[in-house]
Amino acid sequence: MATLTEASVVARKAIKWGGIGFIGITILWYIGVALLDYYKFLNPPPLPPAGASFGVLPGVNFPGSKDRPKMSLELPTGAVPAFPDRMRVYWAPTKRSGFADADTAIDTATALGFLFKPFQPTETDYIWTNQDQLSSKLEMNIVSGHFVLSRRWQNNPALATMGNFLSDKQVITETENFIKRIGLLNDDAVGVEKVTYLKNDASKLVSALSLSDADFVQLDLFRKNIDEIDPNSKSKEIKASYPFYRTDPSKGLIRIVVSGSKIQNEKIVYMDYQYTDIDYAKNSTYPIKTGEEAWSELSSGGGFVTPIGPRIGEIKIRRVFLGYYDSNENQKYAMPIYIFLGDQGFTAYVSAVINEWIEKK
Repeated sequence: MATLTEASVVARKAIKWGGIGFIGITILWYIGVALLDYYKFLNPPPLPPAGASFGVLPGVNFPGSKDRPKMSLELPTGAVPAFPDRMRVYWAPTKRSGFADADTAIDTATALGFLFKPFQPTETDYIWTNQDQLSSKLEMNIVSGHFVLSRRWQNNPALATMGNFLSDKQVITETENFIKRIGLLNDDAVGVEKVTYLKNDASKLVSALSLSDADFVQLDLFRKNIDEIDPNSKSKEIKASYPFYRTDPSKGLIRIVVSGSKIQNEKIVYMDYQYTDIDYAKNSTYPIKTGEEAWSELSSGGGFVTPIGPRIGEIKIRRVFLGYYDSNENQKYAMPIYIFLGDQGFTAYVSAVINEWIEKK
């Protein structure tokens, strides 16, 4: 029979080796979990198929482009980057003609200082003219809501001498406040602005070197980027940000030229409003081409070369990335595109969604 002393020795040894065993098992468990996570990182499970909830899509409505320079790739890594295998397509509801269109158009015209009855060359096109010093004119499509406001500032040469602008921020804030006040500034058109300084040169507006040299300031408002949030991030980390590009990438959805006058009907001398709605909550993923496939399509004559930049000669493409096309026309969907940027402002686009999901023409 074991003595009490022998029993206590055995018990202590059991506790000791049991503790060591427990610690060893715990360490092995954590190592196993870490190895499993690392394996999953190197070999992530395949994503579920793209949703394609909108069905087959209409093609991106690029305008025609004939002349293009000879293009070659000269990218930072020497190769076209790898991109996701899918992108979201967003619903962009096309406006339909309705009984309220005329009333809405008249309300907008009134807010812009046009109080008289418009001329109607067609059922959907309205033209207002004011018999004022600046021969103010407003042309609007009452269905889309797009319009161009123009004033002949040359009729009042003093307007070209009032350019006492304090800062870019002041111009942006005052102009956006005006657009917001008349109910035409949507949240997704705030935050991406481009300021251009202009001066009078023989009754024509040309580029000025600085704000202090400017007689007028041109402000372009672009649509904000679409940020893709990492679904696994607790802090909602942005894993990708996709910009919008227009047919003319230098021109915003809204372009305004302002003078230094304090009188509102003299301050806004030009306004081109081409904003279209996008329903960001209504979207679906679609499979997209690889970057190599997009480059092959562009280099073989496909895609669209924008009107800015060279149209002849040779250029090198320095960047390739994904974004969205902001059409000049009302569009049914906001569609992803590959964007190619090169020397001398060269910009070109290729529709990103694979051809199997695009309507055949």
